[in-house]
Amino acid sequence: MADSDEERLIKPISQRQFELYALSLERGPNFEPAHIFSTYQVGRGSACGCILLDPERGAFTTLALRRRVDHCWVRVDEDGPFSTPEAALDRLSIGMRGGDPPEPLPSGARRRPPLIKIGPRGTSPEFDLLAGTLSHLPALMAVGECYLALPKPDANFVTDLQTDNFASRLFELYLLACFREQGLAVRQDNVSPDFQIEKDGAECWIEAVTANSDTPRAGGIGDWVHAPKDRNERLTGEPAERFAKTLRGKLQRNYHEMAHVKGRPFAIAIADFHESGSMVWSREALPSYLYGLRADVEGEGGQRRAIGTSIANLTGKHRIPAGLFRDPDFAHLSAVIFSNAGTLGKFNRMGFLAGWRPPGLRMIRHGILYDRTPGTLEPIDFELDIGSPEYQALWPWGEAWCKELEVFHNPQAAHPIPFDLIPGATHWFERDGDVECSTIWANSVLSSITHLRMAGGAEPTPLGQTEGDRP
Repeated sequence: MADSDEERLIKPISQRQFELYALSLERGPNFEPAHIFSTYQVGRGSACGCILLDPERGAFTTLALRRRVDHCWVRVDEDGPFSTPEAALDRLSIGMRGGDPPEPLPSGARRRPPLIKIGPRGTSPEFDLLAGTLSHLPALMAVGECYLALPKPDANFVTDLQTDNFASRLFELYLLACFREQGLAVRQDNVSPDFQIEKDGAECWIEAVTANSDTPRAGGIGDWVHAPKDRNERLTGEPAERFAKTLRGKLQRNYHEMAHVKGRPFAIAIADFHESGSMVWSREALPSYLYGLRADVEGEGGQRRAIGTSIANLTGKHRIPAGLFRDPDFAHLSAVIFSNAGTLGKFNRMGFLAGWRPPGLRMIRHGILYDRTPGTLEPIDFELDIGSPEYQALWPWGEAWCKELEVFHNPQAAHPIPFDLIPGATHWFERDGDVECSTIWANSVLSSITHLRMAGGAEPTPLGQTEGDRP
């Protein structure tokens, strides 16, 4: 087949692959009341599109996207209604314009630099793992599409991702995917905060940050640091202090006083990379600091129950006051958004599920699930192949980007965030002195590790083929 013919060839692709491309749409792959009926791409991927079905009208419509000269996706054609999917596909094949040159840049737009063109500062081991190993090809594809979906990345984004700010930039890409997946409009019209999100008239400004070690490269690739054996240290010691110092450092920048933020909800999104592997176990320290409550257990046997024990200070060497949300001086902080899934492991799974599956690569995720049985305090173990029907069945639509996203609401917030703004997150809030949660997910992963297995033996990498996340 000639190259020109191949460039015009339309072939089906998985819905998950199209949905990854569609993160570039203003509200992501959300087309209510219509839903995706079938998805396609042209040639090697110069264009893609979908046929949508409105179940109420029984009508089909089409949506076509094409690559720009900097590889970003742009919406180029919409049409319908059509009475049959065959008629819709005929129109979609025209709208995708296979064989045409890439779309031009808008007037005055800056061309986005390629993600894998190495700059003068070189690369970090994390970026080398992402871009240079077959076992991480799925992650590279997912990271690349999320980067292309960013509305307006700053000039240093690629250089940062390639070097010492890999974790913080990866976290920003993860947040974008979470928000767009849920139908939020995500804007970067201002230099800071990092994101403005909006849906149905509700909005929030969000600044993203990662908790890092004082020791250079301590949180990068290397031998994993395990959780402190002392439970009190794990909940209120150095890990909690790390969250506290990171959050207070951001709050000192007074984002809430900026003209475009003033009088509107503002949140800080935080992820933990202060030690290699700390994202698997440090999450419990964050609510301890935010609410000034340590999670304890009282009673024996079937009478055991979780309680919150009030604490005045963290137990680290700096004795930082606990209870950021108790302080009325921080009422402008609407919430703290958290996830420990902004990792290579998450991007690798999502790329794998979207269809980028190097020959011989398997992913096995094992960890613990929250047991929602009344009175049960112990988790449920699981170990599943990422590509298995059993893994798919854990959640109604399979694994989602936002599955591990959590929102800790400030009970004193001057401008609260409505739960419906980020519906796919797990929401934590204070009621009658207790901290409660609300989530749409029946199965919540408490912690996990994703093992990568290549046929014929594991591909050697500095990470030991193991990555983790912690919701």
